[in-house]
Amino acid sequence: MKSAVKTARRLLDALENFVAQERIMLRAGHYAQMAAVQRRAAPVIAALCQLGREPGVADLRDRVSDLLARRRENLSCLTERRTFLYEARERLAARRQRLQFLGSYRNPARLGNIKRLNAAV
Repeated sequence: MKSAVKTARRLLDALENFVAQERIMLRAGHYAQMAAVQRRAAPVIAALCQLGREPGVADLRDRVSDLLARRRENLSCLTERRTFLYEARERLAARRQRLQFLGSYRNPARLGNIKRLNAAV
């Protein structure tokens, strides 16, 4: 029983470190590194889930809840950032399309065709 609690505490320390690293990477805009930290944290979370069935480990539930809340906050911020970047990319694509359309009117070859059409009318 004692070793399960000690192991769970060590795993919680590691998970707390991972959650802090996620937050730092999120604030810095290093999303690929944040994903790498999340992949490294996955086995720790799986091990904690298995240890949760052991007696005495349930006393650490408050600490686990706090870490999960912080991790959900990180993921929520990441989702908001992804939405913002997606919308910005869509706005840029629309502007680029408009510029290409307007740029086609400056094309001398196209202007020649327009003049011929106007003369035919």
